[in-house]
Amino acid sequence: MRVSIRLQRKLMVMLLVLFALGGMASQVEAAEGARGDKCLVDVSDTIDDDFYFFCRILDVKGTINGDLIGIASSVTIYSSAQVTGDVWVAGGELIVEGKVGDDIHFGGVSLVVQSQARLSSSEIDVVSVALNTEIAESAVLPGNLLAYGYQARIDGTVSGEVNFAGEALLINGRVVGSVEADVGDPRRNTDVPSLPFYDVRFSDPGLLLAEEAYIGGDLDYHSVTVHVLPPDVVRGDVSFTRIGGQPDITRVEKPDDAAEILSAYFVASLRDVLTLMALGAVGLRLVPTLVRQPAQHVRRRTVPTVGWGLLTFMLSIPVIITVFAVGLILVLILYLIKLNELTLMLGVGVLIATAGLVAGISFLLFFMGRLVVSFMIGQLIYRYVLRVPETGSYRRWMTMLVFGTIAYALITNMPLPALGIIIELVTEKAGVGAVVMYLRKLILDSPTFTPRAESPVPVPVATVTVSSVPRPEQEPSPPGMANLPDGFTGFDEDW
Repeated sequence: MRVSIRLQRKLMVMLLVLFALGGMASQVEAAEGARGDKCLVDVSDTIDDDFYFFCRILDVKGTINGDLIGIASSVTIYSSAQVTGDVWVAGGELIVEGKVGDDIHFGGVSLVVQSQARLSSSEIDVVSVALNTEIAESAVLPGNLLAYGYQARIDGTVSGEVNFAGEALLINGRVVGSVEADVGDPRRNTDVPSLPFYDVRFSDPGLLLAEEAYIGGDLDYHSVTVHVLPPDVVRGDVSFTRIGGQPDITRVEKPDDAAEILSAYFVASLRDVLTLMALGAVGLRLVPTLVRQPAQHVRRRTVPTVGWGLLTFMLSIPVIITVFAVGLILVLILYLIKLNELTLMLGVGVLIATAGLVAGISFLLFFMGRLVVSFMIGQLIYRYVLRVPETGSYRRWMTMLVFGTIAYALITNMPLPALGIIIELVTEKAGVGAVVMYLRKLILDSPTFTPRAESPVPVPVATVTVSSVPRPEQEPSPPGMANLPDGFTGFDEDW
């Protein structure tokens, strides 16, 4: 996405400032500010300086003649409030209802500029790195909107330009300038669960323009496929650039287009082969069982591996959000008991842990699954086509991987989008599930793993009553048989 140099600089400055907000927490007492559980700038309060805060909840109802800077799980600038400077907030939620005199910068979960908000300067921009960014109905943003995250919703008016990168951009209101956007595939449904504690509902991916929407400038959007746009909404030129996905060779009308599609097909396949080969070379050298054992799971237990892969994919985003939220809560608790140095260290640790978790899950979902399936395909080629035993050295494993990655890349990059996407999604989830199943087995088989002892279930014991059988009465001994040794029954007839 082409973003203007000025907005790029604003974004970089914003990220640096938000990263440094944790270090400002220990300096709150040195300037105007507040920290604690519930912080309040009351209607009668007037602060003639920058206001720093570190709170769980911050309610601004009075006047701040300066910048508003800090971290909180929820910040609300009420309709009675006035902030004459910039707003720099990191945390869970920022709701703007009052008067703001300069730019708004936010990093977190959700930013909402309400309809009664008054942004007084004609140069005010909103820069948001958040899952959700909203310009409510009747709200007017005098400047530009730069949003990075899952979704942005414009129900009001943006007098400048809109730059968006994420999954879903919904425009129901007016954009006076141009719109540049990277959006997701409209053929998919949203994979992000709703957040009831912030009242955020996520929309399906894609670019959605309402019939009554208005874009005064050009529309330049990047996506996997062309979107259906209502007529007469965009007054300028509409430009589409395909990113990701496979072009459809069955819909070409000119030989040159077919040649271009085939060229892009082989380039994309070669790129995937080189990527998977590089990862496989490292994996088979350092942790060969992490590649070979999951490949056997995919081959022998295909259906369970797909199920585990889907479960891992669905749980990945909630797990990341939960880890980040728990980390912020711990940071806030330590801050409230005034352990400033430990708070800063834990805050950095939370950022590192969250970034590591995101990187690990992304690697598992987008690379490891495909690597495992590629190696499995190589095993099948060796067994059933070349008739060569699978066992062998690192060199043979790499040869299997070469055959497997070439076959997998050629299949999944086919210029037949429906077939290629379905095959890639299923095989990718199977590879991920196989890795998860293998790691789960390692944990369960570990000598340090002690399963939880279950309480014994009482087994009912049946009681059988056997009635006594009367013994037959003993027959009287014949005469002369008394006082004989035990077991003597009589003399043999031969005697």
